[in-house]
Amino acid sequence: MVWVWSVRRNSRLIRELADTHARYTAALHQQQATGELFRTLFDAAPECVKLQDAEGRIERINAAGLALLETSQPSRVVGESVFNIIAPEYHEAYRQLTADVFSGCSRFMEFELTTFRGRRRWLETHAAPLRGEQGQIVGLMAVTRDIDERRYMTQQLEEQRNRLHTVIESEPECVKLHDHEGKILEMNPAGLALLNAQNPEQVIGRSVYEFLDADYREAYRQLTEDVFNGERRSMEFEVKTIDGEHRWLETHAAPLLDSNSQVSALLAITRDIDQRKHTEEKLRRQRNELAHVCRLSTLGELASGLAHELNQPLCALSSYAETARALQHQGDPANRQRIDQILLKIVHETERAHGIIQRLREYVRKRTPQPRPHAVPHLIDGVLDIIEPERRQQHIHIDLVIQDGLPPVLVDRVQTEQVLLNLINNALQASVSSTARPDKLELSVSFHNDAVCIALRDFADGIPEDLRSQLFTPFFTTKRDGIGMGLALSRSIAESYGGQLVYEPANPGSIFRLLLPTGKPGP
Repeated sequence: MVWVWSVRRNSRLIRELADTHARYTAALHQQQATGELFRTLFDAAPECVKLQDAEGRIERINAAGLALLETSQPSRVVGESVFNIIAPEYHEAYRQLTADVFSGCSRFMEFELTTFRGRRRWLETHAAPLRGEQGQIVGLMAVTRDIDERRYMTQQLEEQRNRLHTVIESEPECVKLHDHEGKILEMNPAGLALLNAQNPEQVIGRSVYEFLDADYREAYRQLTEDVFNGERRSMEFEVKTIDGEHRWLETHAAPLLDSNSQVSALLAITRDIDQRKHTEEKLRRQRNELAHVCRLSTLGELASGLAHELNQPLCALSSYAETARALQHQGDPANRQRIDQILLKIVHETERAHGIIQRLREYVRKRTPQPRPHAVPHLIDGVLDIIEPERRQQHIHIDLVIQDGLPPVLVDRVQTEQVLLNLINNALQASVSSTARPDKLELSVSFHNDAVCIALRDFADGIPEDLRSQLFTPFFTTKRDGIGMGLALSRSIAESYGGQLVYEPANPGSIFRLLLPTGKPGP
């Protein structure tokens, strides 16, 4: 019995031993397979993978790591200290990284090393503790990649950013960025000075509309909308500075694009044009004064004809009054109807004389130019009324051709009539002094390229070629008693409305073309 029991117990022990051996063999195979997988992954990794001990000695490194060090021989690396290749200025930081990893932490670091070919290269390493079967830390495993190109590009971008920042900071004109709502994101010192700000906090983060004069806010909102739609825009406007001073500025705005080519901000370069605007205003007042003097001068030249024009209704008034008085003294009731007719004629002639005087008064009085829409035929009718006595006296006919459906022009009526009167009067005088003594002028009005073109041609002797370049020069004149300001002032007036006044030679004679913009489509 004892023998049987002993045999059974030994058989069970043998089976248990066999099971244990089988499990051990399976675990060993699994460990070998895992180790083989680890070695395969380690060696095939596309980035440098290395193992090192706590002293910094390299125990293993893959092919990508050798390539990073510019060698193909593991013997030059394995067993050697990592500090042999890390640049000296990073030794202390790397020792701290190693100590932290062997304390159980993962760490990240950027540093430079020297390859076996003597080149310095920037690396980025991610290090973690490598643990044994019992969980103890047996080494440091690091995955390291080459960031030399990235560091170079970052350095280049940083240098460019610093250069750009230096340029913007030293730019003598205002450079600013603001978002779609007008919130100011950045502004250089010149821009802060433009607003009389002592520090950036007074401006940055505030709305640009807080500084804009109310009259220009809506136009600036449209500018901002256009820029955020990808357009470039310019604008002149007034601002109120931090301390309440009013100042004229001119801005040139463009879209600032982000990395996705989307408009992220409005970039504007703005300059102070306050002095220029004041100078322009002064010149405008001086031009208006000169225009007034020239109008008086022109009326002086036309005085004889105008006096005759006024004398006609005055003489008629006197004659009608005498006739009515005589008829009244006769006491004949039948004369009452004749007296009524004469009184109506007196009223008509009085209105005629009043109209002539009123036109002359408006023409010569000082006034601030007021551009408004005007129908060109009405402008020409007013000028022809004034020039009519001179035209009749010189026996010159004016052929007038006006295109139908002309849009109105946005001009000051008196100043535009002054330009036309000056041109027609010059043409009449040129015709009178011409050897051919022509008896007509041609005046045509048409619409062309968004502008109304008023063309006046005479058939006189024309302008000598050597004098044509001086026609619009102030104080240049071909007249014996002229002051030489008529054509220069006329061109200045035309250009102030965005128009033009040009001369063309004709055969025979001369053509002057006055172009006045309308902003509206023509016929």
